[in-house]
Amino acid sequence: MSLVKSKEIFAESSFPITVDTVVERTLIQKELHRHEYFEMLYVERGTLVNRFKGDEVKLKAGDLLIMKPYVLHVLEDRMPSNARKAYCLSFLPQAIDYGIQSLEELKVSKSPNKYFFKPFLSLTEEGSSAVKLSIEPERREELAELFSNLKLATHDYSDKGLALARCHLLNLLILLAEQHDNNILLKKPVKIELEVSVSRYQDGLRKTLNYIHDHFTEPLSLEEMAAMSGASETYFCRLFKHETGMSFLNYVNGLRIERACVLLRDTCDNALDVCYKVGFNDYTHFGRQFRKNTGMSPADYRKRKQGLRQIREF
Repeated sequence: MSLVKSKEIFAESSFPITVDTVVERTLIQKELHRHEYFEMLYVERGTLVNRFKGDEVKLKAGDLLIMKPYVLHVLEDRMPSNARKAYCLSFLPQAIDYGIQSLEELKVSKSPNKYFFKPFLSLTEEGSSAVKLSIEPERREELAELFSNLKLATHDYSDKGLALARCHLLNLLILLAEQHDNNILLKKPVKIELEVSVSRYQDGLRKTLNYIHDHFTEPLSLEEMAAMSGASETYFCRLFKHETGMSFLNYVNGLRIERACVLLRDTCDNALDVCYKVGFNDYTHFGRQFRKNTGMSPADYRKRKQGLRQIREF
């Protein structure tokens, strides 16, 4: 049961959106897996089955499923690909509002961008892992066109392509928010209640992973994270490595370096300030970890990314 990390699927870490048809996905997972990002499935034609641990949801034309991060699932291919057309949208919420990077932040956010997340609000409830919407027949063609345009835009890495991708995504979310409000013609969201895992530490581990993603720029100790999960430190390390494929420390450092890359490329903050902003308290250690993860120093990374941007603008 693997964990697909955000950096494996998003070409631009500061613009975490990608769309493909189900048959064209590059990261095809044939076994139960989790991922660090949100995933949205929309069936334009045919059917699609999404299997969870101990449950499954069958999607027909006009159905849309939204799953939050770390949900164990796999898509079942039970019909010829030419008989089905379905889209898979992967994204992180900061693509919509950089101040909202998790469901926990969404619950307390005062940002007007919170409207775009309206179909996701039920995912903040305890025990909710996915939500299913049935789109009104008269809006399905419009939604399919948005997915098609978004697919083209997310594979165009020019400034125009990125701008169009965000525009199409917001229009798509507005349509879903409007559908969510239409309680007469639209079925209300249906929560998918998942089977309790055999491991009594599974819920605690998922809670801990969510906490790490929300607080990785702050001091995080192995002792505190193990206590949050309910496991001993030794067993927590084993569970964490099994779940993510990485040690606790390497995982946290990886998140911090990913954020550092965004800050180095998109802000004027000097490398020392970036070091402290992402959670490191020693610049030498930060430099070593940065080179380990990217193959270059922070200064070289900034020069390279700024150089590529200037070429693209030219």
